[in-house]
Formats: sequence, structure tokens, C-alpha cells
Amino acid sequence: MTEFQFIRPELLWLLIPWAIICLLQWYKRSNTQDTQIIAPHLANVVLAKSDDQKVSQSSWLTSLVLLLSIFAIAGPSIEKQSVPVFSAKQARVIVMDMSYSMYSTDIAPNRLTQARFKTLDMLQLFKEGETALVAYAQDAFIVSPLTSDIKTLENLVPSISPQIMPGKGANVLAGIDQAKTLLEQANYSQGEIILVTDEVETDEVTDIQSLLSNSGFKLHVYGVGTVQGAPISVPEGGFLKDRYGQIVIPKLYVDRLRTLAQRLGGKYASYTPDSSDIQSFTSLQSGEIAQPEQPNETLWRVDAGKYLMFIILPLALMCFRKGALALSLTLFAYLPSTPTYAADWQSWFKNTDQNALSAYQAQDFEGASSANNPTLKGAALYKQGNFEQAAETLKDTNSSIGQYNLGNALAHLGKLDEAVDAYNKALEMDPDFEQAAQNKALVEQLKEQQQNQQNSDQNDQQQDQQSSDQQDGEQQSQDQSQSDSDQQGEQDSQNNDAQGDKSEEQKSDQSQNADGDKQENKDNQNQPELANKEGEEAQQSQEQQAAQPKQSDEVQQNEAGLNEQQAQAQMRELTPEEKEKAQQLDQLLRRVPDDPAILLKNKMLLESRQRQQQRQPIGAEKSW
Repeated sequence: MTEFQFIRPELLWLLIPWAIICLLQWYKRSNTQDTQIIAPHLANVVLAKSDDQKVSQSSWLTSLVLLLSIFAIAGPSIEKQSVPVFSAKQARVIVMDMSYSMYSTDIAPNRLTQARFKTLDMLQLFKEGETALVAYAQDAFIVSPLTSDIKTLENLVPSISPQIMPGKGANVLAGIDQAKTLLEQANYSQGEIILVTDEVETDEVTDIQSLLSNSGFKLHVYGVGTVQGAPISVPEGGFLKDRYGQIVIPKLYVDRLRTLAQRLGGKYASYTPDSSDIQSFTSLQSGEIAQPEQPNETLWRVDAGKYLMFIILPLALMCFRKGALALSLTLFAYLPSTPTYAADWQSWFKNTDQNALSAYQAQDFEGASSANNPTLKGAALYKQGNFEQAAETLKDTNSSIGQYNLGNALAHLGKLDEAVDAYNKALEMDPDFEQAAQNKALVEQLKEQQQNQQNSDQNDQQQDQQSSDQQDGEQQSQDQSQSDSDQQGEQDSQNNDAQGDKSEEQKSDQSQNADGDKQENKDNQNQPELANKEGEEAQQSQEQQAAQPKQSDEVQQNEAGLNEQQAQAQMRELTPEEKEKAQQLDQLLRRVPDDPAILLKNKMLLESRQRQQQRQPIGAEKSW
């Protein structure tokens, strides 16, 4: 572009003091005694050139040098040059098969264990970019969203198993569709999907190709197992059988998996005891560091003030010594004739930022980090992986590009809130900055996913706590009802004894007076009915009394989950036997290990129920 503009226009305010100084010097020279006596048009002829006149000429020359210097430091610019803008690298999603065929023992100890180990080895290779984890069986579930925190993924991988999946099956199409959705929601036009599996049905190959053919995502396949196969040893004991009672022996079809990966632009690797199989995926990491065909760039104005130095320096030299300019020209005759490289003398005419930009374009990011411009220096530090230093360098930038780059660096450091603030500042400076808006939406979506995951984990923990409290309440209510039933049995036996005594008395009275009144016999016949009614009323009252402690215990247990002080008060109200049982139960609960697999299982089960009518892509139907 040829539009003229000053890069630092605020420095033009220096023209005001420059003009004041020039006016003062002119006023001082015009008010000398000689100029007041002799006419001005005769003064130049009559008066000889004095030292004051020589000083006057040098002062005008000095004023010109100062004027040009002010324009030079203001940064005149007539063109723009493209500057690289770094953005987030490509992402990848690891899709793990959690069907029961992973319990096959053709690889010791089984396929599942080795698949976990190999996945952990893969994570060590992916030190740049973002990685997500998806597990599938009958349906697919997100174990971890896209994140640059490899430690989190390493903690989750050992907890994945077919036992925590809500249903049995091997719906690989649902797993790949879930991975594709993750990449698309993160606004990635390119990405890698790594499928860790032991089998893909023939019908599923066509469906997977149609799903990823025009998406721009590559599919890499890692096969776990052997061609011979082995029975599936289930954790409950024995081997898995099909509907006909035959033992299932899953086999690894290498040609089918390799063909699938090649058709979708990916690579295939099979399990080996050493690390040679994982090394085939190292090119994925190196491919991310390479520059894309069309890198993200922005226009940066070129400072042309340095070219004014060719005029300022000779004039400044003339101000201090007459004839110094001619003397300086003779120095060129004594320059050495040793040949030099073109890059050396070209660098003489470049400032620090231009040399740093040349180093950046030559992939010398360490040399480019010496730039004075914070935008370029931050980009160089980012390329070196120094995200903290890059953020520290870019935090004071006042340009939309600088704030955009600051947001990217903060996002890689996991400071999502600060990254959103940086994107907002960039959009305030440049509302049409589409890349900043896209990255802001991506970071906000990532924050929402993490918040939802934390909320689901908290809900799962609350559900586990409530279920344990409910079990305690049921156990105590059962003990209370058992004691009440024992008391009720004793009362019933006493009533039966009393009724037996009354019947014997009735028989003795009838034997003594056989000709007694019939009214007495009717009264004696009515006595058992009254006794039965009294027994029923007593039994109902006892049941109500037994139900009341049960209800009160449940209320107290619910309150105990919210307040420990109320729980302690309730413990003091219990009998010694109930206290002992409660303490034993509490000790047993403390021995239960904190297994993250339980949280994942509850999360997947809850998500499976919430989906309801939302249908996922249906692959080949099988139960292993």
C-alpha cells in the first residue's frame, strides 16, 4: 500500500517546542544593536561577517537537522509488510475400542492392558497441540475434551475399561463421529483421528469412508491383537460365548484396517512388544511444527524514518566542523577490499526488528526473539514453546494483533479467563477481527466443557454420598424394625397366653353349671372377638410406632449429609449396639478406594440417559 502515515504520530508534538526555539533565536538576532542603527538592506553589505553571523548560519542548520529528526522518529511509513501471526496448532482425538473383545488374551495379559500402555506412549509423543480422548462400546462417550494438559489424559487412560461402559457392543462409527464432532466444534478444519481397535466390520468400512471423505480429517489406525486371535476371558470368569454357545475368538484383520487408514490419508500400525509401532506416529507431531501452506499473516507498517538518516547525518556533521563532510567522503577510499556476504551488508541497512523478521522467516526463532517489537518477539518466543515469556512480552501491547497473540499464549497456558479478556480487547480495537472472534468462541466453549465436566463430577459425588447415606438409613431402620418386631412377638405371645387362660376358665364354668344361662355363653363367645380386635389395634399401633422411627431416621440421615453436627447428635441418640454397627459401616466405607473409574462410569451412564431420542450413527451390531 502507498498510503502515507506516521507510525508514532504523537511525537509530532515536538514541533511545538521546535518552533518556539526557532522564533526565539530569530528574535534574538533581529534585535542586535547593529541592525537597529543600519538599515537592513545595507547591513549585509556594510557590515563584515562576524562570529555572530557564523553562529546564525549554524543555528539555522541545526534547526533543519532537528526538524528532520522529529519527522524521522515519528516513523513515516508509505508501505506495509506482512508479519506472521501464530495460531493454535492442529488437534487430534484418540478413539479407544472398549468392546469385550479387548479382553482377548492373545497378547499377554490381554489386549486392553496393552492398548492402555500404547496409548500412554502416544501421549508422550504429542507434546504440542491439543488432544482429546473418546471411548466407545455400544455408544461413544467423551472421556476428555480437547486439552493441552497431557497429565490429565494420562490419569484417565488407566480407568477406561469395558466394564464402565453403559452397554456392550463395538459401534466404531459412533466413536469416529464423536471425534469428528469434537474437532468441528473447536473450529478445526484439519485434524487427526487415531483409532485404537482390534476389529472393524466390512460394512463399517464404507460408512467410515463416507463420514470422513470430505471432512479434511485424517484417520490413523492402531491394531491391537494377533491374526490367530484368542478367547475372550471375561472378568466374571470363563470365556465369552455367542448365542449358539460357541466360544468367541476375535481375530485381527490387518489388511482391512490398513486399507481403511490408507484410503483416509492416515497410517496403520500393529502391536509390537517394542516401541517401533508407536514411532510410526511421530510424524504427526513433526507435521504440526511445519508451517502451513497459507500461514496466518497480518500487515505491519514499515518504518521509513531510517532513510532520513542519510540526510540528517551529513547536515549534523556540517554543524560542528566546516569541511568535515568532504573529509568523510575520503574515508571510502580506505575501505578494505575483502569480500563480504550479501546478508552482512544488507543487515547494515535494517533495524533490529527487520533483522529479527528475517531470522523469523528463516526459522531462526531464537534470533528473532531479540526483536524490539513485542508482537514479533512474542511470536518468536511462542514458536520456541516459551508460552509464559510470550504472554509476558505481549501483555503490554496496544494493538489488536498483540492482544490476539496474547490470548493464544494464555489459552495454551490454561488461563482461559485471561485469554477471553485478551480476545475482547482485540475485538474492541478491531471489531472486524474474525480470527479473534473465532478463537474467543473456541476458548469459551472449552471453558463450558470443563465446567460441565466439573459439575457432572460433583453431581456424581453427591449421588454417591446420598446413596451411601440412604443405605445407612435403611440399615438402621431395618435394625429398629427388627427390634420392634421382637417386642411385638413377645406381646402377641402374652396375649395368646391370656386368651388361653380365659378359655380354660370358661370351660370350668360351663362344667360346673351346665344349665347356666345362654347369655353367659354368648358373652364367653364374644370375648375372643374383642381380644382379636384389641390385638389388631395393638399391632397397628406398634406398626405405626415402628414406622415413625424409620421415617425420623431417614430425615435425620438426609440432614446428616448436609451437616456433620446433626449427624453427631444423632449418633449420641442411638443405642450402643446401633452406634457400634454405624462405626463398623463407616470404617468399611473408608476402606473403599477412590477409583476414578466409578466417576467415569456414572458420568457415561448419566449421559446415556440424557441422550434419549438423540440417535447416534449405527454400526455393525455385535455384543463383543
